[in-house]
Amino acid sequence: MYRNNFLSSTWLTCIAVLLLGACSESNEPSQTDKSTSKPESGTASKAPVAAKSQPAKPAGMCSLISSEEVVAALGGKLPLGKPRSNNNSCEYPVRFGVDGNNLSYGRLSRGNYDAYKAYENQSGMEFEYIEGVGQEAFILNKAQVCVLLNDNDALIVAAMVMAMGEELPISPEELKAGLIEIAGKLIEKL
Repeated sequence: MYRNNFLSSTWLTCIAVLLLGACSESNEPSQTDKSTSKPESGTASKAPVAAKSQPAKPAGMCSLISSEEVVAALGGKLPLGKPRSNNNSCEYPVRFGVDGNNLSYGRLSRGNYDAYKAYENQSGMEFEYIEGVGQEAFILNKAQVCVLLNDNDALIVAAMVMAMGEELPISPEELKAGLIEIAGKLIEKL
């Protein structure tokens, strides 16, 4: 007898809860009702305002100097794509020659600067000191400018431009001068 009463009261309670939930009226429209409900008559419906699309501003190292300044430093002779940035470096794809060609610049630690400087004593490497840039600066193979900014920080500006069977759009001397100019512009902003 206890068992039947327990089951009967449990079923009755469940049915009562279901009926109350089904019969109750809500004054608040549900989330789906809000999105599909029509405005009341007499009120003007407003169209959603589209956000104005603005070109993304460069971030990180790419924000220090403009793409136009980079292109101008290279005499407009090296076709560059849109820059990609992280906090410590900026890379422009070069739209010429083999895949992977790029121009990049970024910060170096003193240890990395010293590692690049070790190439001074290796044969087969063109190594040249540059006067008047940073605390000390040099260029490797006319394509990598390393600048010591202070006792702890350094900067590198490098280009990799290769072509198979095509003449490069920029001479090694023009590239060297452009990289040095870019390094100078970066030093002004750091």
